[in-house]
Amino acid sequence: MTNPKGKYMNTNRSSYALGAALGSALVLAVCAPANAADIYDAGLKGGYEVAPPPPSDRGIYIKGYIGQANPEVGNMWNEVYDGGNFSVQDHDIKSSTLYGIGVGWQARSWLRFDGTIEYRGDALFLGSDLSNAPGTNEYTADIKSWLGLANAYIDMGNWCGFTPYVGAGIGFATISVEGLRDDGLSYGAYANSPSIAYGADKTKTNFAYAFYAGASFDVTSQVTLDLTYRWANLGSAASGPVTAYDTDVAAYSGQHIKDITSNDVMLGVRYKLQREPVSYVPVK
Repeated sequence: MTNPKGKYMNTNRSSYALGAALGSALVLAVCAPANAADIYDAGLKGGYEVAPPPPSDRGIYIKGYIGQANPEVGNMWNEVYDGGNFSVQDHDIKSSTLYGIGVGWQARSWLRFDGTIEYRGDALFLGSDLSNAPGTNEYTADIKSWLGLANAYIDMGNWCGFTPYVGAGIGFATISVEGLRDDGLSYGAYANSPSIAYGADKTKTNFAYAFYAGASFDVTSQVTLDLTYRWANLGSAASGPVTAYDTDVAAYSGQHIKDITSNDVMLGVRYKLQREPVSYVPVK
């Protein structure tokens, strides 16, 4: 009498064996080209024997990248708030495009350094507060910034051309607040009484630092693609003195945008300047 259970067990074992064979074939298909190239380079070419390639764990590279900056604001302040009559309702810097270039040094197969400089586009700042008068103020401004960093990265192994890595950097952030506008509206005794004030442009430079996590892919021995996430602390920014449209006397010294951080996503390319020539020696 046939045992149905045994039949199913044999079928399952066959399925497992087939799955294992297909998985092995897939891994070989992905990694085999590189291995085949190694075997070919180590063999004969036109009657010549290929010498071992030179070490590839050092070299100068240049890089370029583009990405999206996603800033966050810790707080907003001006000296009028010290009277306790105002409470901050909202503060935000909208996302913007960033562009950067850099020069680096691959010190070891697992360690590299570079310096980068980037421009972080025009971003819109929006803020609002509420007073006990009662009344409100709505703030808008353009935020422009430069970020320069000296970075170090640890490359955590290479799998079929893919290399995950982590890193950190320190440097400076130069942040400009331009075209600040303060639109106020009073209620109560001064019902619907509007006011408009403008802030002078101001640029501030701060200490900055960042942390990285990403992965790269070796397109060729000289060209590498990078996909990177970065958290950066850019410090604080402020406008110049804020003056009402109908007077020459400043209402307050400036609107401060405090504790700016950013979650950035970047796509870049690295180009290694040293080309690694393959040398040949006659077969003996």
